[in-house]
Amino acid sequence: MELRHLRYFVGVAEELHFARAAARLGISQPPLSQQIGQLEAELGVRLFERTSRSVRLTIAGEAFLPAARATLEQAERAINIAHRAARGELGELNLGFNASAPFVPMIARAIFTFRQRFPDVKLNLTEVAGTSQSTALVDHALDACFVRSKCRPQVCDDIAVTPILRERLFVALRPDHALAAKEQLQLHDLAGEPMIVYAREHGATFTDELLGMLRGVGVEPRIEHRVREVSTLLGMAAAGVGIAVVAESLCALQSARLVYRPLSDPESITSIWLIHLLDEASLPCRNFLDIVARERSLLDLPPDEVSRIILDDSVPQEVPLTAVSVAAPRAVECAAQLAAAADRPAARKPIPGGRNRLE
Repeated sequence: MELRHLRYFVGVAEELHFARAAARLGISQPPLSQQIGQLEAELGVRLFERTSRSVRLTIAGEAFLPAARATLEQAERAINIAHRAARGELGELNLGFNASAPFVPMIARAIFTFRQRFPDVKLNLTEVAGTSQSTALVDHALDACFVRSKCRPQVCDDIAVTPILRERLFVALRPDHALAAKEQLQLHDLAGEPMIVYAREHGATFTDELLGMLRGVGVEPRIEHRVREVSTLLGMAAAGVGIAVVAESLCALQSARLVYRPLSDPESITSIWLIHLLDEASLPCRNFLDIVARERSLLDLPPDEVSRIILDDSVPQEVPLTAVSVAAPRAVECAAQLAAAADRPAARKPIPGGRNRLE
């Protein structure tokens, strides 16, 4: 029995007329009658009662019809699933990211766009820190990962590294702090200031690079606390426990108890990179990489042109944090609450050499 036999049977059963059924199915009547006869012979039952004036279903035919329809529908679903899987519209995407990545508008837009275009791909988002990022790729625990590093991450030859953007570093501190009176700060202004930094297992690269910058200008860091989460980092700064140095993207988290001041030293920058396996990217991963590439290309356009393209695609420029479901939700949830609690934005001016795409 083949699917065409079921299609022919359903066509005749619905028309109850061989000539009309043949026209609907796009074949001539004699072959249609022959195929129905073959089906009845294979089943060993008569499906139709035929006279010179009428055609009607037998009891066996009436029972067979809903099952035949269901089989054809299931076959169509199977074909559709195969086609969608071949286009990367099904399956999973395991995406890793550093703590601040969801706050970067370009990255948040890329994740949002992927979810809109590929709703049936299970998107697993996990916060991953330190050297475990490249290891997770090699072990196929992740398909791709956003990492923060001032310089190009050192990874094995099997991993591709794509530059995403470069950001200026800012100091987060209370508005009544003495340094808040300055519009810009320099690294040497942080001498003697108690600092809150990420614990090594959480943000070793960022912290090591920051401490290296300070020591490079002769400042020995005074580390007051090491924390694991963005919310704790900014919460302690808001409480006056110390100051925190953050990437520009985290300045989106506004609070009446926090202001952000840019570091104007040329070396006070950090970058975000996207890493993924070079030759073994899954189809969903390739689709995500295409979206990221498009978002990167928008950074080269004037702001009004970017707005037009985004609106044409029905993708909002600012994606709510709640649109990103993460495996470590508490940090992002607390950070979102901190942002929502703002009753006034902290004033800051654009800084030359600030956030821009890496070349």
